[in-house]
Amino acid sequence: MPSSRSSLAPLSVLLLDTEPRTSNAYIALAVADALARHPAVARVVRATHADAVARAQGERFDLVLALGGASRHHALLRRLSALAGTSALWTTEDPYLSAANARLAGCFDLVFTNDRGSLSRYGAKARHLPLAATTLFQDLPVRRDDADYRYDLLFVGTAWPNRVATLNRILAALPRDLKAKIALPANAYLPPPVLVRDDLVVDWRCGNADFARLANASRVVLTLPRVFTAGADEAASGTTPPPRLFEVALAGGAQLVVGADPETVDYYEPDREIRACAEDDAVRALAALLADPEGRIAMAERARARTLAAHLYDHRVDVILRAVRERGAAAAPTANATGSRPSARKPRLLFVAHNRVGRRQGGGVEFYQEQLADALDGAPAGFEVLFLYPSFEEEAWVLRLDEGETSETLPIPPAERLLASPEIEALFERILVERRIDLVHVHHLLGLPLSLPAIARAHGVPVAMQLHDFFLICSRYTLMNQHGVFCDVVHRGERQCDGCLSTAEGLPAGAKARRDGFVARMLASVDAVVTSTPATAEYVRAFYPEATARVAVIEMVDAGPARPAPIEPVPSLSGGPGARSPLRVAVLGNVVDHKGARTLLELVRITEGEAIAFEVLGYVESYLVAAFEALAGDRLHLRGGYTRDEVPALLAGCDVSLHLSLWPETYMISLTEAWRAGLIPIVTDLGAPGERVTEGIDGLKVPPGDAGAVRQALRRLAHDPDLVATLRAAIREKTFPSVAGHAAAMADLYRTLIAARPAPHPGPDAPAAPFTLSALDLGFRLNNPDWTDPTIVWDGADETSAVADALPPAAALLPERALAPDDPGLSWEIADLVADGQRLPGRIGPCAVGDSLSLRGWLWRPDAGRPLQTWLRLRAGSATRFVATQPERRPELAGRFGTGRAEQAGFAARIRTADLSAGLHVVDLVQVFSDHLAVAREVARFTAAGFPAPGPVTPWRPGLPDAALRRSAARATVTGHGLPLVAGVPVARQGGLTRIAVALPADAGAGQPALVLEGPQGAAWTRAVRSEEDGTTRVGTEAQARDLAPGSYRLSVAVEDDLGAEPRGAELFETGATLFVAPSTRTCLVTAEMPQALRRTWIPKLRTRPNLDAVVPGETSDLLGPTVAAAGWCFVPGRGRPLAWIARWGARGQRRYMIAECVARQDVAAHLKEADALTAGFDMELPRDAIRDGTLRVFQVYERGTVALPGFPGYVAGTMPDPA
Repeated sequence: MPSSRSSLAPLSVLLLDTEPRTSNAYIALAVADALARHPAVARVVRATHADAVARAQGERFDLVLALGGASRHHALLRRLSALAGTSALWTTEDPYLSAANARLAGCFDLVFTNDRGSLSRYGAKARHLPLAATTLFQDLPVRRDDADYRYDLLFVGTAWPNRVATLNRILAALPRDLKAKIALPANAYLPPPVLVRDDLVVDWRCGNADFARLANASRVVLTLPRVFTAGADEAASGTTPPPRLFEVALAGGAQLVVGADPETVDYYEPDREIRACAEDDAVRALAALLADPEGRIAMAERARARTLAAHLYDHRVDVILRAVRERGAAAAPTANATGSRPSARKPRLLFVAHNRVGRRQGGGVEFYQEQLADALDGAPAGFEVLFLYPSFEEEAWVLRLDEGETSETLPIPPAERLLASPEIEALFERILVERRIDLVHVHHLLGLPLSLPAIARAHGVPVAMQLHDFFLICSRYTLMNQHGVFCDVVHRGERQCDGCLSTAEGLPAGAKARRDGFVARMLASVDAVVTSTPATAEYVRAFYPEATARVAVIEMVDAGPARPAPIEPVPSLSGGPGARSPLRVAVLGNVVDHKGARTLLELVRITEGEAIAFEVLGYVESYLVAAFEALAGDRLHLRGGYTRDEVPALLAGCDVSLHLSLWPETYMISLTEAWRAGLIPIVTDLGAPGERVTEGIDGLKVPPGDAGAVRQALRRLAHDPDLVATLRAAIREKTFPSVAGHAAAMADLYRTLIAARPAPHPGPDAPAAPFTLSALDLGFRLNNPDWTDPTIVWDGADETSAVADALPPAAALLPERALAPDDPGLSWEIADLVADGQRLPGRIGPCAVGDSLSLRGWLWRPDAGRPLQTWLRLRAGSATRFVATQPERRPELAGRFGTGRAEQAGFAARIRTADLSAGLHVVDLVQVFSDHLAVAREVARFTAAGFPAPGPVTPWRPGLPDAALRRSAARATVTGHGLPLVAGVPVARQGGLTRIAVALPADAGAGQPALVLEGPQGAAWTRAVRSEEDGTTRVGTEAQARDLAPGSYRLSVAVEDDLGAEPRGAELFETGATLFVAPSTRTCLVTAEMPQALRRTWIPKLRTRPNLDAVVPGETSDLLGPTVAAAGWCFVPGRGRPLAWIARWGARGQRRYMIAECVARQDVAAHLKEADALTAGFDMELPRDAIRDGTLRVFQVYERGTVALPGFPGYVAGTMPDPA
């Protein structure tokens, strides 16, 4: 075990797994356990992305250790590393993600890579540190009796194709009664694994501790390399063995390491502690281990002892801590720990609100934030304020960022009812980092996701949230229930919330509970909740006790000028002799229901005939205009909107002000304005107005919604001069917070919060980082991001897109505009196509789809704005179906097109083909705008099977079934196959799935069926599943075309005789159908029959030169021999659209023809400004020998005929690589 270094002060360590949703959390647990037990460590904190930066700001850590690498959250990790005495990165996924890890590593003081071969990526500061084993999960003694083992062979690992191929070679050579335990979990980007042993269940997963128990109970544990790369600049395999090597050894397993790297022998001695072999020798080595139990068990014991002595995480952690000590980590944190903000720069505040003055009609909140921003900017040692708010512009929502005189718009989805939105959260993160924000002041989150404060806290940016209403408590932020009455939810409880929201807004039961739960968690990210009155503060504390200690009261300031001179008494309330003027009553602010509009209407009616005149200063909502205009006249004046500078003049000559809100206002600026003007206010005894006014001292109070009580109060004022005098005297003595004083109080709060947690901004030379932080990364798990939608959309939910028969009616009526390649700036791409879990190689051509098709891409039109919706239109013959896509951020497009708006051009969809008819489907991309549909035609093509999988995926086995075959004169009939047709022939790709259904003749037996392929190159068979439908017996299979010799095959069905029949045999029913197995993963047909397109008396020869994108060595097959893979395009104008490619080679009488589908090339169509050039692409594997001997000829088939390209082979030959 590592030795203690007690002479030095123990270290404090913060540990963060860089992948917040990692599937290898056990490694972080193991490292944390080793750190906690190390004598040089005083404490270990396992942080999350939500709290790592905040904890590092508030506590002193000598070491911040980031475990994993390749994080999408570079900006957050850069901030975290700046707060540490020493920051270190220990990668776990090198070399597969080493290029991405190297880009991340620059902000760390120390780098440790798990792969020795990746050291050169990181420079001098990197060290090699392999992963290890842990006694937490894998510490199990070796079983000494061979009879105690449950399995002969164990393999558990992701189904990388190279592993599946190796397992099949091993299993095919070993007895079928070998007790094998194999797990090959796949994912959406891997094809389903198919083993030659179809009795094995392989689609399962287990935890690390369970894996250790399985390894302990297995005679031989197989370790296979993975060949995988996440990108073109990554390595496909590593030099250092993975942690599984050490974990199995500690768990007492005897290991057979296939394809072991030379570095493996640095950790375990071959043939003494482990057995290593090449793949060709795996079967022999495995048999030898099983035949020698005594030697195998002794080998496992020696490996376990070696692991305990040298390969635990305790040993690896000691290496890290020694490196930290060498660097002097026990000293005080670096200057970076307080951030890199220059002291001369004003702190930058981000005001987040629902609106801003001048954008949409607003009220007090909008005016207040402008006034506060001006005061803060003009004060000594002030602040710089930026504004962020949603805005509906040009029929779409945008996020508008105002900085000084500049304003930037960022397209966003509608967010009024969203708890979280990855799109908006990523934009918010980008703003925080790039604009170097020191504090976020949230005025309102209406129209924005409620998660934004959590994103700010994750980045160490303090958050102050000011309550201008009760939006935190209820989406009906005035707390008015379905009957238009104040809902005292704190004191009444939440039992009636579902009924209110269901009646008023049609929301489902439980919606508010989901919202409340999220807000309660979100409030943990808020440093200060600012209210204007103690009553509002207490109300919030009562509803969210979690926030009690962080609620502060700072009295609001009105938005008017400095206090004017006292207004002289007017005759109407002077009490003097002579005729009285009418009592002039001012109504300040916008006139809406929750402000008491209907109480005011009733009051005007019931005071008819009395000497009272009403001055309504503010906008009347449209639905109330007719009612108010009907009463307008001498007694009711409708002034309309006004500016704050106009308030004193408008109130001059008025006596009384009315403030008849039916909801508990949180401050009411208009009350302060009335007092400043010397008016006597009449307020409803509710919320802040009821708290601020003292009855009979500085105003009068009335019950909410009681017009009669308001009339009585007006009569008191009209007939009680002593009361008026008392009220006015008190009002004259009132003092109000000045703008400067209020701004100073807010500034003090800002400075306190910033000083407690100064945000560590990146330096000016910091490299650009992706911005992808989301609420999900911070630990928020949501049934649905929309709190009003009860639909479950995570953890096993069906994420496929719904298939519809038509567009929504509003969109279906819009005119359609076909996008032409020469449209200015038009660019689109299908960047990813995954059919049944298998990512298709190369550029996209036609493909066969059994169950699902995942499609991702983007379409960018710089002058078009953001579409309302993007659809896929699927055309199959005369039938048309539609699939709604989901928006997807594509950050790389911002740099490509020079604008952040391009990030929003992405889309994604996953289609269940069970909803589609069989046959070829052409995919169009349809974008819906307010006045038209924009259509990009033929972005992809695929063939749907049209029927479900008959059973689990099985392999095609070489040879014929064991039973003796008797050929029957009766015929079976192919009823479906789901394969693309080339020249009328179904074509299966190497590695692809073949889903085939066949109807048996009526006299077929009831035995086990199998499908059989027979051709000149050999035979193959696979088990089939029997079913009965409409009196017809059908058999079907879904089998993988792997290791099938390419060429044409006849398809038949073999049906075994009934059980007990002797001798055992089977009847073979031919179908008369032919299946072609392509020589590569690309769809093509090779035949000796001349294609119809070449049966012409004359085919023009053109000197057109093909444009070659790539010429590389291809696959070798019996059909073509060594090949050259050529990809590129060629187009001849005036002949219509290209339909296919044909290659011909061989001497007369021995000629062969290859027919290949065209590949979609939008880039070519855009470059040539020619719509017909869309299908000008090719991606073919051509026989190398035919290129060299000069017999290869290439033809391109167009709508208006076929052309020969005699120069094509020569151009390929000129760039063809030399054979290896």
